[in-house]
Amino acid sequence: MTAHTVIIIIFTLLDLLCIIAFIFVERKNPASTIAWALVLIFVPFLGFAAYLMFGSGFHVNKKRRYALKRISDTLYKKVISRYIGNSCGYEELEAIPSTRLIRYLQNEGGHYLTNDNAARIFTSGLEMFAFMKEDIRRAKKHVHLLYYIIRNDTLGRELVALLTKKAQEGVEVRVMYDSLGSMLSVGRMFKPLIAAGGDVVAFSPLLFTVSSHLRLNYRNHRKITVVDGQVGYVGGMNVGDEYCGRHKRLYPWRDTHLRLTGTSVSFLQERFLFDWISVTEQEPEEPDFERFFTSPLRRGNLAVQIASSGPDTETSSIKYGLLELLYAAKQNVYIQTPYFTPDDSFIDALRIASCAGVDIRLMIPGIADHLIVGAATNSYAWQLMESGVKVYRSKGFLHAKTMVIAGTTQTIGTTHIRHRSFPHHLGAHAFSSFCTPH
Repeated sequence: MTAHTVIIIIFTLLDLLCIIAFIFVERKNPASTIAWALVLIFVPFLGFAAYLMFGSGFHVNKKRRYALKRISDTLYKKVISRYIGNSCGYEELEAIPSTRLIRYLQNEGGHYLTNDNAARIFTSGLEMFAFMKEDIRRAKKHVHLLYYIIRNDTLGRELVALLTKKAQEGVEVRVMYDSLGSMLSVGRMFKPLIAAGGDVVAFSPLLFTVSSHLRLNYRNHRKITVVDGQVGYVGGMNVGDEYCGRHKRLYPWRDTHLRLTGTSVSFLQERFLFDWISVTEQEPEEPDFERFFTSPLRRGNLAVQIASSGPDTETSSIKYGLLELLYAAKQNVYIQTPYFTPDDSFIDALRIASCAGVDIRLMIPGIADHLIVGAATNSYAWQLMESGVKVYRSKGFLHAKTMVIAGTTQTIGTTHIRHRSFPHHLGAHAFSSFCTPH
C-alpha cells in the first residue's frame, strides 16, 4: 500500500467522522448538514480543512471550555447578584406585569429589568468616543473595556494613551480584545498600558496548535465599556478610525451606540467580569467584587434589560428576544443590520408580520464591506420585498444592529441578523422602553 493510498484512506475516515459528528453529536439543521456532507464527500482534502476552520466542529476542547464558562458564569452570578441587589433599581419577577419579552429575558437568562436608567444614543463615532474619553478622564476607581476590534490606528492609540495615563494615576484598567478581530492591528500598542500597571488580555488566542485550532467561529463580538461601575457603553461601535468616518471606500460609516447610567450599568459590569474571569481563569475572593458595584447614577425612568448570549449560554436569548419583538409588533418594525442572512425562523416571522399588516422596514448597507456577504444580504432582502417588507439602503456602510417597535421598544447591540452570528458569536444587547412598566 503506497503512502498516497494511506493518506486518501485517512482523510476519507476523517471526513466520515466529521459527517457522523455533525449528524449525531452537533445535530445541525438539515440544510447545513447536507451542504457540509457534499463538501466533505466531493472535496475531501479541502473540505476537511474548511470544516475545521469554518464549521461548528465537534471540538471537545471548545465544548468543554464553554461548558466550564457557563458553570463559572452561574457561580459568579449568584455572588454578584447580591451586590447588584443592594444597589436596587431593578424589578423582581413578581413585580413585572405580563409583558412577554420582559418575562422571557428574565426567565431564560436571568436578565433583570432595570427601571432607573438614562440613555444617550449616538450615531456618530466621533461624538460617542468624545463622550467616552471624557468619562474615562473622570474615572476614579476602574475602567473596563471589552471590544471585538481595537485597531492600532489614530483612535486606538489615543484611547490606549488615555488609559495608560489613568493607570499611572492609580485607576484599575482592564482591557479585553478578541484575538481574531484585532489580530492585524494590536501589535505592540498595549505595551505602555501594561507597563503602567494596566491589565490586557486576548479572548480565545489564535495559537497554531491542535488544542486551540485556528477557527473563525466562537468570537467575542461584545462591545462594552464600564467606568467606575456608574457609566456604561454598549452597541455596535468597535475601536477603529472607520467608526469615526475615516474609511474612504465605506464612507459615510453609520453605526449606533448607547451610553447608559442607572442600574443597567451593573449588568454590563457583570457581563464584563464573567468574560474576564473566564479568560484569565482567575478565582478572586468574593469581597473582590464589591468595589465594582456602587450605587448607580439614577437619572431617568428608562426601562432596560441587558441581554447576552452566544456559545457561552444554553440558549440564544438575543435571537429569541428579537423574534418576540417581531411576533408582538402591531404597527411597525424598523430594523438596521449590516449583514442580513437570517434563518427560517426570522424569515417566517418577518413575512407573517408583514402579511398581517405590520409596517416592516429593513435598512441594509448601500456599500458592502464584503462582496459575498453583501450579495447574500441583497438576495434575502429581495425575497422579503415580495412579502411587502420595505427595504432601504444607507448612503455608505451601515454597521448598526438595531430594532425599533412602534417607537416605544428598541434594542441596540452587537449581534448581526445572520444564521451564524447567534450561535457562534458572543453578543450583548440592551432592550429598552421609554415607558417603565408599572
